[in-house]
Amino acid sequence: MLVKVLLAAWTLAGMGWWIISWCLVVAANRQTKPHVKKSAPRFLTIFKPLPPLERRGLTLESRGLESFIAQLDEHSELLLGVHESDWPVVMPFVQRMQAAYPDAQIHVVRRSEADSVANPKIDWQRLLAPHAHGDLWLWSDADIVATPHFLEQARSEFENCGAEMLTFPYAVRSIPHPPALLDALFVNTEFYPGVLLLRRFGPVDFGLGAAMLFSRESFQARIDWNRLGSGLADDFMLGQALQPVRLSSTTLETVADATDWISAFRHYLRWKKTVCWCRPGGFAAQILIMPLLGWMLVALWTPAQPWVWMGLIGIIQADVLFATLICRKIGCRLSFHDLLATEAWSVWRVLFWIVCWFPGRVHWGTKAWRQIEQPA
Repeated sequence: MLVKVLLAAWTLAGMGWWIISWCLVVAANRQTKPHVKKSAPRFLTIFKPLPPLERRGLTLESRGLESFIAQLDEHSELLLGVHESDWPVVMPFVQRMQAAYPDAQIHVVRRSEADSVANPKIDWQRLLAPHAHGDLWLWSDADIVATPHFLEQARSEFENCGAEMLTFPYAVRSIPHPPALLDALFVNTEFYPGVLLLRRFGPVDFGLGAAMLFSRESFQARIDWNRLGSGLADDFMLGQALQPVRLSSTTLETVADATDWISAFRHYLRWKKTVCWCRPGGFAAQILIMPLLGWMLVALWTPAQPWVWMGLIGIIQADVLFATLICRKIGCRLSFHDLLATEAWSVWRVLFWIVCWFPGRVHWGTKAWRQIEQPA
């Protein structure tokens, strides 16, 4: 009897969080942009370092880059970091952008030297910084897609939010390949609703890599490049150093790029492991909203009980239903084959939560990481 009561309470907690998540996403879609006082804009520099492109070219980043370039005005510039070996691939794109947006200030910085710090993204930002003319800096991953009027809204919101940094939630709105489903489900259902909830409680102490807007002066006064470059979660560390941080009312789009299941699982593990390392308490608390774990344990302990298997199957179907509804509300529609894979994801996310507590490494760039920071 006690087991049934505990399972019922656990299930209600899990279903309650799904309902809250759905309501948060619905409210975010209905939210109107805040009214902000307009003032003379400070010059803005957008940092866009490209990762090594290898054989895939710019298929992943081109739409996102153009969404930012199209919004550049006389008060903004974009710094594009390109590896020398990738320049023959990137050059036609840059030429096309310069022809399509002749007034846009696009500055290309090329490099051939190896990284000098563990985090390749921060090594790029360090190289781009001396070329920045802006009083405001916007760090944004190369594949992020900006919403219409994003730069204007971001500058106005930052100037009036009373924080040292403004950072932007993000979601996945398309699944170009079946393995990309893992990224979409993690971002849209495991990550995004939690960020929306935190936004309601005021300032936070972390950043989100999709976009982080801050002043050059604050950065130079508070940030040590070597320390920042030693961390896997540079956005988290940057937010820690530039508190207070505000979560913007604007949601950006990120691209789910996994084309094979092995890389998809590795990326999924890295994301979850990073959250575990950065916020172990909050990550541990997720057990309260994962009743499937309890049903799985009881099913293993008493496999002959039909009611246990009915409950187990019911929890999985509830996970699939709410994940589908949340993704659809975000603008990411799941196909029939995606729904079948989502059944498995309901179990995977519990198993990966368990795996994250064991010692292990994740791969990013050319390095293996066993903790949030690389030892000096």
